Amino acid sequence: MTAQKRRRNNAPVRPRRPATGVPDLLFAIATALLTMAAIFVAASFMDEDLSNGDAGTDLARIFAATLALSGILLALMGFLLLRDERGRADHYRVPIPVGGLIGGLEGAMFLDPQAPVFLLGPLLLLVFALRPVRRGLAGLFGARGRR
Repeated sequence: MTAQKRRRNNAPVRPRRPATGVPDLLFAIATALLTMAAIFVAASFMDEDLSNGDAGTDLARIFAATLALSGILLALMGFLLLRDERGRADHYRVPIPVGGLIGGLEGAMFLDPQAPVFLLGPLLLLVFALRPVRRGLAGLFGARGRR
């Protein structure tokens, strides 16, 4: 009985592709949702003019809970899509503050019914969460070499 030799696999190993810009957008949207959830929870406890009765405050709290759950799930999806780049701060440094700004603006617009509202306006800030835009702005302001 002869022993069969195992064949060597000399094929080059393909390096894994880097993460796309999708996780960065997911982190920005998740932070916006979590910020809005915090604003609505705080408003439901502190703002007596939120509604005429208990139903309005309860609905605001339920809405805040669904926003928080959605934000957590989006952040987990973004974290899973990062693959090997989970430790790079580039994916968190700009999208999270941009998302916080968007969530703060959206929450303020929702809570002030008399203000002229363009609810899609703050969502236009999501463009700053995209990596090509961030790199272009870093090159424009001379911050390309820093990490």
